Amino acid sequence: MSTQVQSDKLYQSLFSHLVTSEEDALAREACQWALSVADSTSQAFPVRSVDVARALAQLKLDRETLMATLLSDPALETHLPEKTLLDHYGKTVTALVMGIRRLNQFKDLQTVAMTNEEQTERLRQMLLAMISDIRIMIVKLGYRVVRLRHLKDAPPDARHRIAQETQLVFAPLANRLGIAQLKWELEDLSFRYLMPDTYKDIAKRLDAKRDQREAYIDAFMVRLRELFAQSRIDCQISGRPKHIFSIWKKMSQKHLSMEELYDLRAVRIYVNSVSECYEALGVIHSHWNYIKPEFDDYIASPKDNGYQSIHTVVLGDGNKPVEIQIRTHEMHYHAEYGVAAHWRYKEGGKRLDERLEKSINLVRQMLEYNDNPDLLNEISTELLSEQIYVMTPDNEVITLSQGATALDFAYQIHTNLGHSCRGAKINGKIQPLTYQLQTGDKVEILSVKNGAPNRNWLNPNLHYLGTSRARTKVRHWFNQQNKDANIEAGQTLFQKECKRLNADISAQTLAERFHLSSPEALFEDLGKGQINERQLTDAIQRWLQPNRQAEPKRVPRPAPVENETKPEGMPESGVYVVGAPQLATSLAPCCTPEPGDEIIGYVTRGRGVTVHRQDCGNILNLTFEEQKRLLEVAWAGQKPARVEPTLARIQLLAFDRKGLLRDVMAQLTQWDINLLSSDTKTDRVDGSVSMTLEVELDQAIQLGELLDQLEQIQNVVSSSIDVTRAQSNQSA
Repeated sequence: MSTQVQSDKLYQSLFSHLVTSEEDALAREACQWALSVADSTSQAFPVRSVDVARALAQLKLDRETLMATLLSDPALETHLPEKTLLDHYGKTVTALVMGIRRLNQFKDLQTVAMTNEEQTERLRQMLLAMISDIRIMIVKLGYRVVRLRHLKDAPPDARHRIAQETQLVFAPLANRLGIAQLKWELEDLSFRYLMPDTYKDIAKRLDAKRDQREAYIDAFMVRLRELFAQSRIDCQISGRPKHIFSIWKKMSQKHLSMEELYDLRAVRIYVNSVSECYEALGVIHSHWNYIKPEFDDYIASPKDNGYQSIHTVVLGDGNKPVEIQIRTHEMHYHAEYGVAAHWRYKEGGKRLDERLEKSINLVRQMLEYNDNPDLLNEISTELLSEQIYVMTPDNEVITLSQGATALDFAYQIHTNLGHSCRGAKINGKIQPLTYQLQTGDKVEILSVKNGAPNRNWLNPNLHYLGTSRARTKVRHWFNQQNKDANIEAGQTLFQKECKRLNADISAQTLAERFHLSSPEALFEDLGKGQINERQLTDAIQRWLQPNRQAEPKRVPRPAPVENETKPEGMPESGVYVVGAPQLATSLAPCCTPEPGDEIIGYVTRGRGVTVHRQDCGNILNLTFEEQKRLLEVAWAGQKPARVEPTLARIQLLAFDRKGLLRDVMAQLTQWDINLLSSDTKTDRVDGSVSMTLEVELDQAIQLGELLDQLEQIQNVVSSSIDVTRAQSNQSA
């Protein structure tokens, strides 16, 4: 058969369900690419994309997914790099292809704890969280189906490993996503390789092959539709024959023989009301005999999880039992997507994180009612998760919150590993401890014997730690050190910050600002980490810029705006979100802000916007990721305070290198800082650089955080800032 004829047949079989006004040249080209490597099956590439596309044709997927499937063949990676795909096929197809390639290259699914249900569940969640579009997972499941179809030619150990992996990971994912067409084949084929004798025994005892049982169900549903049309009952009907693995599972769990199973053939009927459920039941029982012990009315007596439906078993043609479930559409929604979800109790009641579960339910609904092939493309199918899933060198899956770093990972494994951590390898490459982990990363911690935490780890500006659990462990370690060592360390930190900020403030003055009795108490709290560097620098900054506050933790009340009315929808707290006054707000009990205080809003989960004073310890101690949830808020009847810019001089000491000045300028630009002048002097003898920057600062800028970020620039040794000119300028 000629290549052109093959291409025409493949194109028609895959894309004929899509309504197009003209020939799709790009889709035809994708077919040609897949066919060009279709005959090159080898041990390295055991599955061809053209076979996967044919296996997925039954799902009637959208154009982009089918094209991406064809172009995702491993043998095409060298011919079709990412840039070529982007230029020729566009962003959507390219993103799908790259996602499929990433999953196909992810080989480390056989973890040391594969038989551990918690680890297996984390692995499933990790695979879901790795993808940006659910269509990627659908194609991956297609690859696995084709791999199983060809598995009989693989070595015995490979057959067992791949079949076990499928049964534990991929078949449950297909079930969770509601893709029944792929789920039953994944389960049956893996079962066939894991328990061949049992599989053959059940297959022989079935009275017909699967296609014959499907034909029986189809004929039964045709008869049902005719009866309901005569009775004017508006309904939807679906049906399926029970597959071999599911038969074995039910026989094993309930200790039944095959003769005692009455749901080998099953039909489900959806109607609009409870009364129609019973009308449909009457029609069914008046035309077929039913088995009384198998009748259950879960509408009148719902299950504990709220599940409702009528179950009955009738004897169809040839005296073959058929299980029928009757329910309303609302009952069906609760059963499939609520707490009674079929996939959840099938998997032992394990729950995903809430955000990921909501995304999966959306996908299940789209796939269930997928009359329009473009539906998956029109609705965002990104799976969102509150967590990330990373792996140890032994392939154990570890769950962390979004924004977690390599150092957080070390503390999650063991407290002592965190204390002694000095570096990390991420996917085989050494990365800084501040590296934010992504789902799918493999992390190896580099540690030293008898290591101890670094005080910089508690500095929120440096972003070493993204989880409160790890920060608590570091603080606890410092709390356990002796009092004299903490006082000495705290005094050193105090002197360093005063020097950096060019502040001539006494320790007693600062202690009073923190409501402490003496400088020694201040130093001890600094040494133990109970007062972090951001709080320290903010207190010094407020002393340097007295216009920020007239008295400790108080600000002068801004003048009310003339003729200003109360913003519509403003809550009773008297505070509104600038730009969105309808959002609900509440005053934080931790700092109890009062009218006139400088305030800021924090977006909570489920409780609206909580309003804090800007010097509240909980706000000052937010992680880098948590800071993204801050909003500008204002008291009712007041305009948001206008902050006049402050003049300052920043001094940097560094070692010379190419691009140093460029990187410093980039950091200032990122902070939206206006540079007035710069003076750079380089010592050719020792290679040192002294840099003086005259800048204009927004008074809302945290000076300590700015200096911390400047010191993170490569080759920068130290930084300091002088804002005394701003005070004299304002007094003038």
